[in-house]
Amino acid sequence: MPYVSPAEREVFVSRFNRVLAVLIWAAAAALIVGLLVSVHDVRLLYVVPCALFAFIGWALLWRPRLAVGDEGVEVVNVTRTIDIPWQALIHVDTKYALTLYTPGRKFPVWSAPAPGTARTLRATRQETKGLVGRPTVADSVRRPGDLLNTESGAAAEVVRRRWTQLQQNGTIDSGLADETPVTVRWHIASLAVLTVLAVGTVAALLVA
Repeated sequence: MPYVSPAEREVFVSRFNRVLAVLIWAAAAALIVGLLVSVHDVRLLYVVPCALFAFIGWALLWRPRLAVGDEGVEVVNVTRTIDIPWQALIHVDTKYALTLYTPGRKFPVWSAPAPGTARTLRATRQETKGLVGRPTVADSVRRPGDLLNTESGAAAEVVRRRWTQLQQNGTIDSGLADETPVTVRWHIASLAVLTVLAVGTVAALLVA
């Protein structure tokens, strides 16, 4: 769900994922404290797998976010950050998760998953009525991923609304999507830490 930064960028994170991350950190911290207090031999190496799970909780569940501003959309996923200028965007979809399309490429948004089956079945008739932020499409029924009280739907609504506003006021020049670059930055440091912890975990389990 969103919050607005001082720079007027609307930022979305998955509250459910962040709750899971906190639970993982709490469990990992409890295990580490227990090991440090009660174990004084090679089994202390089990601290390494705990650290791995804690890091995974941060990288997979806490860090991912979506930022929507006048300059474009920033997608922070697990392994990379993608900066999509508005002129490069051609389609917004919510079938499995919020997914942003540019010419020849698509970028799922990790922090905005579509709702599960249970949430879809609980959707009321009123929730599924109305347009989905696409004024030119006569679509009277919202798909599950477009429901406004879901993470994918709330994020998609803001992306579509900001995109439409910028198109209407002439800020976005049409027909430039093919020549507008999309910047992709890999999380090299995070991937390196993950690799080190994974190798350390294997070694620790073999030794301990």
